[in-house]
Order: sequence, then C-alpha cells, then structure tokens
Amino acid sequence: MNPTSTHPSPGSLLHDAFAGRPQHFSPFLVLGDPSPDLSVELAVAAVKAGATMLELGLPYSDPCADGPSVENASRRALAQGVGRARALEILRAIRARCPDTPLNLLVYGNLVHACGFDRFATESVDAGASSLLVPDIPLEEGSGLRAACRAVGLATVQMITPSTPHDRLRRIDDETDGFVYLVAVQGVTGSRLQSEPTDRRRAIADAARIASNPICVGFGLRTREDIQCVHDAGAHLAVVGSELIRTIEQGVRDQASDSALIDRFQRATTALVPSTNDISNDTPSKPPTC
Repeated sequence: MNPTSTHPSPGSLLHDAFAGRPQHFSPFLVLGDPSPDLSVELAVAAVKAGATMLELGLPYSDPCADGPSVENASRRALAQGVGRARALEILRAIRARCPDTPLNLLVYGNLVHACGFDRFATESVDAGASSLLVPDIPLEEGSGLRAACRAVGLATVQMITPSTPHDRLRRIDDETDGFVYLVAVQGVTGSRLQSEPTDRRRAIADAARIASNPICVGFGLRTREDIQCVHDAGAHLAVVGSELIRTIEQGVRDQASDSALIDRFQRATTALVPSTNDISNDTPSKPPTC
C-alpha cells in the first residue's frame, strides 16, 4: 500500500465497513473465472450493482466445501492457467478498481501450506485482501496461520454451523478478528435451504448474541428474500455464490460476448441487493419466510 494513498489499508477496510453500516451483501466469485480479465470486470460490476463487500476464492482442484457451480468455476479458472500467483494478481487488479470495498479471500489449506503461512499472509495483504477464510483448517490447527495474519493486519475468519455448541462458538469467536461465518446449510455451497425458518433464524440470532465479531451467513442463499431474512435475524453480512456463478456459467455456455455476460451478471446481482431501507434500517422489519 502506498503510504501516501488516501484509501484505508485493506485490513482496516473490513472493520470500518462493519462499523459504518449494520448490514452488508457480498457476492462470491472465483478469481480467474471465466477468464482473468473478465473476473476483474465481474467484480467491478458487482460493486456497481450494490455489493458492499466481495468474497473471492482462489481456484482449487478439490474445493471440498463447494458444490458443482463453484467447482466448475474453479475448473474454468484453472484451465485459464490461474494458479495462486496469477489469482493474487487478479485480486490486486480488483483492489485497484474497487479501493474502498472489503475483499474477503477464501482459500483451501493446501494452497496456504504450499506457500507457507507468513508468505501467504503477506502476499495476500499486499494484493489487497481484507480477510482470510480457510475452511479446511480447523480452529485447533490454525494458530500458526492466525499469528501470521495478525502480524500483517490480515483479518481472520472462522466457520460455524447451526449445530456448533455455544462453548465452541465462544472459543471460535475468541480466535477470530474478522467475522464469524455461519454456514446456513449442513452441506456444500449451492445446497438448498432445508432447515425450518424458525430454526435458522434462531441459529443466526444465537450466534449474533454470543459472538463479539460480526456474523456472516452463506451457503444456500439464493434470493433477495433469503438475504432479507438473515439480515432480520441478526446477520451482519450475507453471501451469495452459486446462484450468481450459475449466471456466469450460463453465459459461457451461450457463448455470450464479454459485455453481454457482464450485463447479465450485473443485473442478476442487482436483483439480489436489498433496498437501501432493508440494508440500513436499525429497526428490523417483520422477518419474511425463509
């Protein structure tokens, strides 16, 4: 980061964003999908459409937490030759175009281990990452990575599920300095929401009550109503991935032009963004069925 820059550091952007507004919406994109250049343009389109954060994944050949849509996105990016170094270059390009947007990085453990914790954390912050989530490194095995992230100001994210015991949630929250990511379904990304709405709202409300960090909800969210529901239940951040990635996938199948694909994606993102009143009102409205 240029010391003369007027923009906040990548690490402080996340905390400033949560302090500045109570609720956020974030698409999830795989860096390099469907091509390096288009990946940057789609991220920019998401912010133009109203996304207040972006979750960005490094492509990986065995994304064990992800369903078919995200797995296919990784395959498309890998087929373009997007490895770790190229993905971070794309991240850097997105940061240059979206200097005030928190960019939350999702990476699988093998990529982090292969690079080394210190180097990976440093390179991620230098490229513009605000936070790091590694879904397959559990709490008990992540102390070294968390220390490396803290040393360079990269916020860390930990995952919980609706069945996570409260005492474990407290321990996870204690070791987290970005946000706590609540998986809305017991399954992979793109799975349909199956739990009863009351149970899901209760899980979100409990997490928001117990944790000192902001609560993010993802996996299975598909509609503006889903986002409204998790916000009303107490979530600070809602993430939609597979639903938007399917728009990219369909555009690739249709051999749409770059401009047409970007337009499709921006319109699909706009359709998910809660209204200004929905996303900023401090008094939640009656929760919709979700």
